[in-house]
Amino acid sequence: MKKVTKQNMLRYLDMREEYKQTHDKELLKEINKFIDEVINKDKHYYSKLKSYNFSSDQLKKCI
Repeated sequence: MKKVTKQNMLRYLDMREEYKQTHDKELLKEINKFIDEVINKDKHYYSKLKSYNFSSDQLKKCI
């Protein structure tokens, strides 16, 4: 996962849900790494989210 794409964001949402259930520390590291290396470095992150037509619930989790 190196770019903010719809597929990567869906995977990110899945990882968050999995973490809620398992509290796996390695998974948390992977989530934080994705946030730091991908989401935080994309200047067009919010406009991309809008174009992916996520549900309101999904958008809340991405923001």
